[in-house]
Amino acid sequence: MRLDPQTSSPHPSLMPISDEKSVREARLAEALRTNLRKRKAASRGPSEGVERAVAAAEAAPPPYFVVRRLEGVNHRDGTRVDLILEISAPYADPDSEEGAACAVRLTGDGGQFDTAHGRAAFGLDGLQAVRRALDLAQVALDLASTTHDLRWPDGRSYDLSAPI
Repeated sequence: MRLDPQTSSPHPSLMPISDEKSVREARLAEALRTNLRKRKAASRGPSEGVERAVAAAEAAPPPYFVVRRLEGVNHRDGTRVDLILEISAPYADPDSEEGAACAVRLTGDGGQFDTAHGRAAFGLDGLQAVRRALDLAQVALDLASTTHDLRWPDGRSYDLSAPI
């Protein structure tokens, strides 16, 4: 730790870590919200809207592939649900002559991605669409974590900071 030479106290630019649980939780919540906003922006691309993502997902070829199985414990009443995260194979973007899309669906939580087709992520080609779909899948899990405690099927806590 650097000390201020005049006062022999910690350097003013080094902030101490608060021991207050509520302060730590507030900072963590803000960091999660910021991370969620960044992931949403990255998965959408520069000009795509929600309606386009929903409409394009309807063109996704079945079947979707299960990429993650989790258990969700509702924050309000403690009910448990099976959460299944699925991603489609990349397909031609129905609204573009060039480009690809890849749909993401998270079933079980009743959220924005819990629909028959989910939402689509877009890319210039199939690989970019898959990469953006992985970001979008993380957004789906982040949103589900606001209403459910996410757990692996064996009961271990799911780490949202770990990449998919």
